[in-house]
Amino acid sequence: MRTPLSSGLSAAALLFLLAALATRRWEFILLALAPLAFLAFGSLLPPERPLVAGVRALSRDRLQVGSDVDVTLTLKNEGPPIDLLEILDALPPELALVQGTNHAVVCLPSGESLSLTYTLRPSLKGEYRIGPTRLRALDPLALGVEDGVAAEPSPLVVAPVMEDLRRAALGPRRTRPWFGHVTSRQLGPGLEFWGIREYVAGDEVRRINWKASARLDRIFSNVYEGERSGDVVILLDARRESAVGSATANAVEYGVRAALGVAEHVLASKNRVGLIVQRDVLDWVPPAFGRKQLYRILDHLVHVRAGGEWPYSFVSWILSRYFPRDALVVLISPLTDRTAPDAIANLVALGYDVAVISPSPLGIERRFVPPGSATDVAYRILALERENLLSQLRRVAQVVDWDPSTPLALPLRRMKAWPRPA
Repeated sequence: MRTPLSSGLSAAALLFLLAALATRRWEFILLALAPLAFLAFGSLLPPERPLVAGVRALSRDRLQVGSDVDVTLTLKNEGPPIDLLEILDALPPELALVQGTNHAVVCLPSGESLSLTYTLRPSLKGEYRIGPTRLRALDPLALGVEDGVAAEPSPLVVAPVMEDLRRAALGPRRTRPWFGHVTSRQLGPGLEFWGIREYVAGDEVRRINWKASARLDRIFSNVYEGERSGDVVILLDARRESAVGSATANAVEYGVRAALGVAEHVLASKNRVGLIVQRDVLDWVPPAFGRKQLYRILDHLVHVRAGGEWPYSFVSWILSRYFPRDALVVLISPLTDRTAPDAIANLVALGYDVAVISPSPLGIERRFVPPGSATDVAYRILALERENLLSQLRRVAQVVDWDPSTPLALPLRRMKAWPRPA
């Protein structure tokens, strides 16, 4: 294949020849001889197709946004010697090169090996492919090239950052028959003391209240409130209108972080968690327990990108048919949709408890707008409108207004615990 230099020399020679024909001057023919001679000499040493085998090794194939991964690319020339070989390991734009290089121009003799080592740092969650390794062999005059591929692409999964919500007061108030960490109104195995009663056959010895038994001259046993588990459904608004901000810092990406943190916190409390995502498609994960459920939710959240315009009415339809009616619905949305208050009221009317975690679009956008008097006035007006919206929602649901520049655990700690149903 010809290079731009070869094409330029051919065009220059042709122009000189045309000028010689047009002007009938032999000087232009002499000028055309130089590029023609250069091209003729280069054709005597054509490049050969590179026969190079490559192996790429990653220090890990799953990591978190902001973490580093080391890549080692080893190439071995299994063909004739290559005087000038250009190597490029293709990278997606979301993976920043922080150390080393993925591009080199070397001389690679036959049978020799070469290693490239570099470090990548992802800026956005997702599933990426590093590679393939593209090769280009050039002749000594760089007039012709032959392309090849050495190493196949290597997959890399980048997970979102998880919010630390270990001390957050977020959990279901309605419980199921399964054992968990939520104190219920029913008596049974647990840690919360409820009272004492007379001893009956079968009571455990460690449950006997020896002080009360000695004082009342009868044997009494302690009774505890049973601890059960409940259901939580995370509803993530990832529609196109919710992507307020930049490609890496927008309300959808912050919502993914919040959803993963809530799922980990609720599952650690031995409750069931389900997930519904509003994006190009309505994607959902049925409620389940355990660490495997967290990995299922994580796999779905990794592929979330802003898009679609699914209304809340479709979400209500899925909730009512595939999820329990007494679950706690955690809506994560910037609330840019004007129909959000009516949709939340409808969910409450269907029997769901609703908690809203709203990444503030004002806090996100203000970081991208230069300060000024007009900007401050516009921000105060929009802040008043948003506060009125949140006040309206607080009549039917618990609402957390979250500035993504701060940890989510701070506003969640100020949220009141759900009252236990009688």
